[in-house]
Amino acid sequence: MPTCEDCDHYWRPVELGEGGTCPTCDQALDTTPPKAPWHFKLLVLSVTLYLGWRAVQGIAWVIQRI
Repeated sequence: MPTCEDCDHYWRPVELGEGGTCPTCDQALDTTPPKAPWHFKLLVLSVTLYLGWRAVQGIAWVIQRI
């Protein structure tokens, strides 16, 4: 979410001026979204591996019961 430091105000992208500028002070704002931190990516990878392993165990359990 673009923030104007001079105005101390958060702007929605549709409220920005032409070229991504602040509507009140015409300062150019950074409109690029922030990147996900590395530990969030590690968490997603860990959860994916854990749930994949649990799926393998569940399938093996079902095969043994048949």
